[in-house]
Amino acid sequence: MTVQQVTGPGRAAARAGSLILAIAAGLSSALWVAICAAAPEFIWRGLKITLGHLDVGDVLSALLIGLVLAFFVEPLMRRLQARVEGERGTSGASPRPRNALFAASMGFVFAFASVCVHDAMIAFVAGGDGGHAGEASGVAAGIALTATWAIVPFATTLAWVSARSRWLRLPMGAIAAVSAALSGWLFGWTLFEIVSSVIPCLAILALGYREIGRDPLEEAFVRAGRRLVLVAAVWLVSAAIVCALLGLIGASPAMLYSPSSFWMDARFYLGWAIGLLLAPFPVAAAASARATA
Repeated sequence: MTVQQVTGPGRAAARAGSLILAIAAGLSSALWVAICAAAPEFIWRGLKITLGHLDVGDVLSALLIGLVLAFFVEPLMRRLQARVEGERGTSGASPRPRNALFAASMGFVFAFASVCVHDAMIAFVAGGDGGHAGEASGVAAGIALTATWAIVPFATTLAWVSARSRWLRLPMGAIAAVSAALSGWLFGWTLFEIVSSVIPCLAILALGYREIGRDPLEEAFVRAGRRLVLVAAVWLVSAAIVCALLGLIGASPAMLYSPSSFWMDARFYLGWAIGLLLAPFPVAAAASARATA
């Protein structure tokens, strides 16, 4: 009797802890994908600001920081990661020795690119000038841009993660289905911008549900990402063809899709697909959802 009394609460606490960790994992994966969806537009706008004020000093500073990252920080982090994995017994076979010139060249290229991306993002957040007012407006613009681009991927990812739960499947799916329209209403999109976002996003949501129901579950995001790329390609190519036909009959293609809006959507879908490729699927969250179904 005493054992049951001790074991029962302990088991309930363990289940509650597992559920909390699963929810946290699902939210983390959704946030991961959402930030990746916003990243290309964020970087693109920052690069346009940075290139407009680029000088020799900026290039030399980026080169110097790239050298430090390539020859010190990156090798040190790689060595620490190998040590930790070795202690956990997950290192596997010994890695092949790397060519010093090739490793240094690749490390420098990626380090230099990361410095440029970092400077571009800082330039965007700072508003393009050094004034305090510019920084405040830049931060507000950065938050607004991230929220605009992140709402739909975040809601869609949560819907996919919750797909195996009887209690969460319907409400999370409904939220994801209306997320594009909600985002357009919150940020003042035109009616066409809302419609042109709702249609492909609904297709992505529906096709993603099919991939979440298949095994292996660990590869679900990758499979959903492939479907996303397919939907985005069909949608954007169709839009380009319609715009070209409008131009042939003398109508303004901008009434359907302006060039800036077209490439903005392309960057959005690219970032979303990259997010699904990089983010790990929260298997524990899906398992907990199935257990509570």
